[in-house]
Amino acid sequence: MLEVRFNQQLTMDPRGRVTLPARLRNALETHRISSLVFIVHGQRLRGYTPKDFAERVEAPLLADDAFDPYHDEKQILRLGSACEIDVDRQGRMVVPAELREMANLGENIVVVSLLDRVEIWNQPDFRAAFEEAARRRDTLGGVGG
Repeated sequence: MLEVRFNQQLTMDPRGRVTLPARLRNALETHRISSLVFIVHGQRLRGYTPKDFAERVEAPLLADDAFDPYHDEKQILRLGSACEIDVDRQGRMVVPAELREMANLGENIVVVSLLDRVEIWNQPDFRAAFEEAARRRDTLGGVGG
């Protein structure tokens, strides 16, 4: 991705407008990237640069056996919600209503950088997922201190 690290609580207005964290805005500007591709994954949005999306999401689907009985369903699940969202010069973007609804996003969100992607969560859902992972720390290999 863009090698930025952040976890930031933000607000999204009723039209879906959000200003991205400064670290992400700066990285996008430095790499001259003006959009991110988002997909719904569970109760969150996963966002990739267009190049990373092609390599990490689309390419594996293209490599799958076209005669696999689940091939079409895999593509629908991964690509059916895909949306390339423009980021303006001030680092703002508008998340479409359908994606907001599918990911249960409200006014209070968390934008977090995770290795190869960014994710946008509804704040209570992120907190619950984080707390659940913390409870399972030992079974997850002691990750997280």
